Amino acid sequence: MDPAVLLQSKGDDSPSGDNLEYDPAFTEMELAAQPGEESVVGNETIAATDPDYREVQKKALEVLERSHDLRAAVFLGDALLHSEGLPGFADVTTYIRGCLEEFWETCHPELDEDDGDPTMRINAVQDMCGQPDGMAGASPLYRSLRRAPLTESRGFGRFSLRDIEIAEGMMTAPADMEHIPDTATIGAAFQDSDEDLIAERLAAIETAEKNVRAISAVFDAQTPGQGPDLSALIKLLQQIAKRIRSYTGAGADEAAEDGAEEDEAVEAGAAAPAAAAAGRPAGAINSPADVSNTLDRIISYYRRAEPSSPLPILLERCKRLVGADFLTIMKDMAPQGVDNVHLIGGIEDDDD
Repeated sequence: MDPAVLLQSKGDDSPSGDNLEYDPAFTEMELAAQPGEESVVGNETIAATDPDYREVQKKALEVLERSHDLRAAVFLGDALLHSEGLPGFADVTTYIRGCLEEFWETCHPELDEDDGDPTMRINAVQDMCGQPDGMAGASPLYRSLRRAPLTESRGFGRFSLRDIEIAEGMMTAPADMEHIPDTATIGAAFQDSDEDLIAERLAAIETAEKNVRAISAVFDAQTPGQGPDLSALIKLLQQIAKRIRSYTGAGADEAAEDGAEEDEAVEAGAAAPAAAAAGRPAGAINSPADVSNTLDRIISYYRRAEPSSPLPILLERCKRLVGADFLTIMKDMAPQGVDNVHLIGGIEDDDD
């Protein structure tokens, strides 16, 4: 997409074109964006299918060629993350920013014609991230951004922020994840990726963050006290940039600046725990949860690579005891020795 071309006026009488919400292209875009549902045929379970991102991209562009539409732009952003990656997403943020800065009065969804209420427009822009920490949950675009590849290595593979967080023990690997990533492999993938490509992706993230901040600023100016909460998206973009710099060793000063800006995002409503975790050394074990996640990866390896090994049984037992106190561990591993421990330690049994 070319944001400059799509941001051109659609005509003197209607600078943003018509509202195409009920146009066939808009409807087909929405339908193509729906994932397929899981189904059962006989004894076989057929997994849910992804949206038809190619069709979403095609129909979204058809809409945007005729209309300045924030809703279609969000659909396009999700689709481009699956075809063009981070640079495509950055272009979409440039487009959304341009719509709001240059065509506030006319872009779609329009303000309420009676009282200028911006609710529909706020909701459209909120779909850039949804509510990752709220009841509504993350939007499809936000989830796709977490899965967007940061590396491009033939030898070691493609890894996203989500993969990095799994490798660093910040989140548990999904049960259906065949290959659990580790920080050593991810680091090698960054080093093996083309430097210009990594730089392009980092620049795209930086551009996107600036645009998202500018989008929020438009609402602050036009509808004070009302507007989308994009702090979670800003924080996500900062986390991606920080990981790229961490694994490539680029921009220590910029990384420190990111840390200060990320604190601002937290104050604006983003969650704090991930910000603190983002500053940890890659692969560090700093909590019982990190230990459990690491054991999960080891167990997964043995079950996949050495299915006859008895080690997973022992490791599952170890995992069960993570965080347990000394007596609990003794009762589990050597129950016959618990009485001796009580005797030596002068511990009395509870009457309860």
